[in-house]
Amino acid sequence: MVIQFFNSLKSINWNLLLLPIIFLISCNSDIYKKKDLSKTDFVYLEGKHFKIKDKTFFPIMLNYVVCFRNIENEYLLSPIKEYENPEIFETNTKDSLETQIRGHLQLIKEMGFNSIRLVFDRVSCDNLKYYYSADNQDLYLKKDFESIFSGLEKFLKIVAEYDIKVMLLIKAPIENIDLEKFTERLLHKFQNNACIFAYDFFNEPLYFDNADKIPDKMFREKNDAFKIVKKWKKMMTEYAPNQLFTIGFSEPIEVFEWDPSILPVDFIAFHTYHPLRVPNEIYWYSKYTNKPWMIGETALPADGDSISYDEQRQFMKEVYKRVIDCGGSGLAWWQFQDMIAGNMEAKYTGIIDHKGSTKTKDGKYTILGSIKPAAKEIAGFKKYKAKPATRMANYYNMLGYNNFVLCGKIINSLNDKPIEGAVIRGWNENWSVGMNTFTNEKGQFTLYSNDICVHFEISAPGMSRKTLNLTVDYYPTYNHNIKLKDIPNKELEYHQISYKSFLKVHNFSVDTNNNDSFIFKFDSTLFNKSYFQGRLGIIRLEKL
Repeated sequence: MVIQFFNSLKSINWNLLLLPIIFLISCNSDIYKKKDLSKTDFVYLEGKHFKIKDKTFFPIMLNYVVCFRNIENEYLLSPIKEYENPEIFETNTKDSLETQIRGHLQLIKEMGFNSIRLVFDRVSCDNLKYYYSADNQDLYLKKDFESIFSGLEKFLKIVAEYDIKVMLLIKAPIENIDLEKFTERLLHKFQNNACIFAYDFFNEPLYFDNADKIPDKMFREKNDAFKIVKKWKKMMTEYAPNQLFTIGFSEPIEVFEWDPSILPVDFIAFHTYHPLRVPNEIYWYSKYTNKPWMIGETALPADGDSISYDEQRQFMKEVYKRVIDCGGSGLAWWQFQDMIAGNMEAKYTGIIDHKGSTKTKDGKYTILGSIKPAAKEIAGFKKYKAKPATRMANYYNMLGYNNFVLCGKIINSLNDKPIEGAVIRGWNENWSVGMNTFTNEKGQFTLYSNDICVHFEISAPGMSRKTLNLTVDYYPTYNHNIKLKDIPNKELEYHQISYKSFLKVHNFSVDTNNNDSFIFKFDSTLFNKSYFQGRLGIIRLEKL
């Protein structure tokens, strides 16, 4: 019987049996093997650089906001009403809308931008049902997704004709099945569209995750954020394997919850504003994140009066230089055109104003508004060669607060070693003003403020988060007669602080042909003063 069994085994054609097994193994490995995109039109990452067909691609990106219109019984993607004449939509036919879009894209290309961040996340919600508004009609993500995708597809087809790449900002699919299903369908629909080089899954979670809660109640655990982003990464791998994945992080205090160093994004896109903060936040992200990074939003608002267009132009140049010096992989400006509502930062950060009109170089299109001089800097970007990046004079006291200073040290609880690059955030008693600082190589920090800090949050990349609510004893730093109750400017926050008073050279005349810095050249003597000092002592963090 045994001999007969082995003889039967000999008669089996093992090659035929192995074929399906080999096939299954090879198919399974294809799931995990990254496709070679170097011969395609898709953007891919190699090291810290974006590439297209083995050539470095450095996104010079412009943020462009869109909405839906119902024109001739068809749902189409349109520039928002505020672009061009901010009071009305300029177009009411499909042909005129396409003409307007083409005019904008051609102008964007002529200014030197090679990509746009398409702000596609303006989604409303009613009883957990999400929708886009289109001329007083609602396009629901659950039932109207085909109409939504059709409008986006037509828009992207036009964009591709101008050889412009798109970072698509979407509504974050968090804890809602309709949003998740819509996102899966979106990724699958456009997985072969090389015009889309990346998806931005969340715009500034620091501000828009649990945005309705006060600071001490809005914490999301880092592990929770990791699980959410891991799920998004799985979506990308399954439905859009040829495109890249990011999140639009805000300032470094994102590390308290949406810690970019531990989240499985392909690259980091962060947003940074205000000249006193920008060069320092660029430096921090470059030093303490472990992934390729680019700026997803920045701008200096310029109304031509309180801040001149020449200052904005100089800011554009110095930000680019800082990105290159710190090893960044891209830069994006907020946004296409000035707004008519909001504070100055919201109203005047456009690269185009609302004055006069501009024709494209071939005279084919006319756009209402004039290009600001900042756009002229783009042509010279490639000429700049990187220099060693150094800390700015205000790195540890970015906004120049000078009433109080708290000292302390952050260490690793496992080995008592100092933690460099930790972020310390302090708030005053009523949470109306917050201020930040970082630890140095020895784990030491100095947190400057204009009001007494009562609430604290501390973390570092890849480390646990510590929250404190306590009263600190303060002592005079030198002999003076100032009383604690008489301290000035307690409610001063960053929107009210001008960078100009901290410049090393006052009343400067901007010379855009000069490679020296003006906007980011601060007087170091103005950032290490205080009337009172206190100590937070040693704070221990754990490795995640």
